[in-house]
Amino acid sequence: VPAGAKASCAVRPERIRISTGSAKPDPAGANMLTGQVSKRIFAGNNSTYFVDRDGQTLKVIVQNTGAERLAEGQPVVLSWSPDSTVLIAAA
Repeated sequence: VPAGAKASCAVRPERIRISTGSAKPDPAGANMLTGQVSKRIFAGNNSTYFVDRDGQTLKVIVQNTGAERLAEGQPVVLSWSPDSTVLIAAA
């Protein structure tokens, strides 16, 4: 995708990290944004979180490791490696 061109960003839901707290710049260059958990689905080894952000819903899949479960309505920070990002040129 050429610089300055319109594009969409795609990231596989299992490549996104979800955490509480505030979004602070990552020195390693991870992409970050904030949102709010709208729904959580427990599915055995994994939980799927749906996070609302500016009228869009993002899906995040995390492995259940006994870590704190996030509640619906809770503010969260999503982050992912630039290597996990795929740009798709606008039609």
